[in-house]
Amino acid sequence: MPHAALVLQAVGKAGMDSDFQCLSADAIQSKASISFILTTLPTFTLKPASPLPTRITDIPTIYPPWTTIPTTTPCPTVTSTVSVKVPVTVTVVQPTTFTTTATVTSVSVVTRTTEIIYTQSCSSTSTTKTTPTTTPTQSPPTTTTTPTQSPPTTTTTRTTPTTTTVPTTTKTPIETTTTKTPTTTTTDRPCETNYPPDWAGKNFTYKGVNIAGFEWGCLIDGSCTYPNSPPLTSTADGPGQMKWFVGNGMNTFRLPIGWQYATPSLGGAFDPSEWAQYDKLVQNCLAVNAYCIIDIHNYGKSIRRRLANVPALTDQFDQPIAHKARWNGQVIGQSSGVPDAPFIKLWQMIASYYVQQPRVIFGLMNEPYKLNIGVWAQTLQKVVTAIRAIAPRHVILLPGIEWAHADTFISSGSAAALDAISNPDGSKTNLIFDIHQWLDKANNGTDPNCVTDNIPVFEPLAQWLRCHNRTAFLSATGGGNEDGTNCNPLLCQQMQFLLANSDVFVGYTGWAAGSYDTSYILDETPTWYGYPWVDTPLVQSCLYWP
Repeated sequence: MPHAALVLQAVGKAGMDSDFQCLSADAIQSKASISFILTTLPTFTLKPASPLPTRITDIPTIYPPWTTIPTTTPCPTVTSTVSVKVPVTVTVVQPTTFTTTATVTSVSVVTRTTEIIYTQSCSSTSTTKTTPTTTPTQSPPTTTTTPTQSPPTTTTTRTTPTTTTVPTTTKTPIETTTTKTPTTTTTDRPCETNYPPDWAGKNFTYKGVNIAGFEWGCLIDGSCTYPNSPPLTSTADGPGQMKWFVGNGMNTFRLPIGWQYATPSLGGAFDPSEWAQYDKLVQNCLAVNAYCIIDIHNYGKSIRRRLANVPALTDQFDQPIAHKARWNGQVIGQSSGVPDAPFIKLWQMIASYYVQQPRVIFGLMNEPYKLNIGVWAQTLQKVVTAIRAIAPRHVILLPGIEWAHADTFISSGSAAALDAISNPDGSKTNLIFDIHQWLDKANNGTDPNCVTDNIPVFEPLAQWLRCHNRTAFLSATGGGNEDGTNCNPLLCQQMQFLLANSDVFVGYTGWAAGSYDTSYILDETPTWYGYPWVDTPLVQSCLYWP
């Protein structure tokens, strides 16, 4: 159909009223400077015996940057039902939700990448129309969700409201990704209340425990001194424990190791003997068809409570000995002595070593603390980029600061900073947030007594994760086994909540089995009395899930 004599033109910015004026088509074409021209002309069906609507409120568009607005002519009064096809030159920011008071029946605006259908009923009944956007990307062949976000939209309703919500569907050459939230930005924003999908609550993707021992002996200053305690002995039978756990439904094991034990010199090669021993534990994990998390841990938790034949290594306050994101007292990437390069090289070596093992997961660092989150996120981005050049599809766990605690994940800035980390192709496939959370009063795992089920912590985090289409992995949690500690039922209640939100909390590993024994306050090591093994009370009650 030829251009009509009248043209609708949107003038206004997001959050402001937009005037639809009757203008000359020639005037519009001569004055407007636009970022793109719509390829499909919208159709307006006018209400009988009614004037063409003169104002439509709060359509959050960005108006074309013209310098002058042509002189308008009065809009005509329509005395009968007509359909007019007109060219519209607007730039549409999508997706969005908007409300209008127009008497237009429907307007279709089509851009190169999305179709936004705006529907306004002439009656008092509101209608909603949703359409997908298809955007090609590249990512590994796993099903994931693409984080999205857009600025908030202000909506003003003057008469009958109509709400249109436009979700986004991302498709890759190998996998299909469905998103239900707007496009991601690095600036965080409040999220609307959301709920888990129907399929959540049926199962975790990852479920298991830590098999500890290779990380023992690392101090809070970032130094590591032998002996450690590899769980490869008759009294600390890590391979046997993993077989038992898998037989009861677990499928994931986190295998901590101190950085200095893996590479005795900063930026150096693997220690042949130590790495061979550690790889033996990894291979036993793979042999039971489990997921195996390589965890650069550098962290001993209350080493005083080890096996009886291992020397104590606690500080003067009998607090957990810990080293997070440090090497001999120097913060990775935030001190002159330890730049990013040695840490990047470490993960390049690990990725190369396990590149043919897709069930190996890369846990970049245990519980970083007292770091600049912006700089730390830059360090992690470099590591992710280096790993992806070698192992493009392996799962990578990204830890935030403040001990990676779930309760400060958003407030510390970790959520927003880590959300900006991406794969080289721009996707965020298989980049999962690594979080910890304890149930004792100090929230540090040094007291066997549990005082909370952590639901007030995980509930807002679930909202944030779902809003941004991201996922998290709880790689350390636990409590005491004695009846008086109240950890059963509190840990069970925590895990039940995580299961109900398993669309965003994809898995867990309890802390800890391996070389720990019954003297350790958070012991999860099964006891061997001749087959079968006997689980600790808390593992038996709270850490086996469908």
